[in-house]
Amino acid sequence: MHQHFDISPEETKRAKWPHEIFLINLIVNHVFVFLATVSVVKTFPLMPLLIPTISCCIIGYILVKSRQVAASNEIWFVKSHWQICARRNRFFLILLSVPCAVTAIGLSLAKMFGWSKIPTIALIGGVGLLPFMVSLLVLIVLGNESVHMARSGNLPKRFVELNPNPQAESAQ
Repeated sequence: MHQHFDISPEETKRAKWPHEIFLINLIVNHVFVFLATVSVVKTFPLMPLLIPTISCCIIGYILVKSRQVAASNEIWFVKSHWQICARRNRFFLILLSVPCAVTAIGLSLAKMFGWSKIPTIALIGGVGLLPFMVSLLVLIVLGNESVHMARSGNLPKRFVELNPNPQAESAQ
C-alpha cells in the first residue's frame, strides 16, 4: 500500500509542508472561518467573501509552488509530495466551484420564481453545501494521511508505480 524511502529530517519537513498548507486551508479557512462568518453575516454581509479569497490564495500558492518545485533540483520524494498535494488542490478547486454554481443557480431560481428565503437557503444548503462538506471531510482525512506519510518517509505504492524515481532508474 505504501513504499518507504530513507529521507533526512529536513527532507521530511519539506515534504510535509504542502500538505500542512492544504490542511490549513481546509480546516482553518473552510471550517473555522466559515463558522465565524456565519455568525456575523448580518452585521458584515460581505464577510463570507473572505473564505473563497483566502482559499484561492492558498490554492494558487500551492499550484505555483508545486510547479517551481517540479522544475527545481529538489529531491524526488519532496517533488512527489508537492505533486500529490497539487493534484488534490486541483480537485478541491473543482469541488469549490460546485457550491458556488449551486448558490448562483439557486438564488437566480429563487428570484425568478419568487421563492421565499427559507426554502431557498434549504435548497442551496442541501444541494450545494452538504456534498461539499462531506468531500471536505474526505480531503481532510487524506491530507492528514499525507502528512503522516511524509513524516514516515512513505509514498503511495500506486503513485510510485506511475511516477518512478528517475535517479533510481539511472542507478540501475
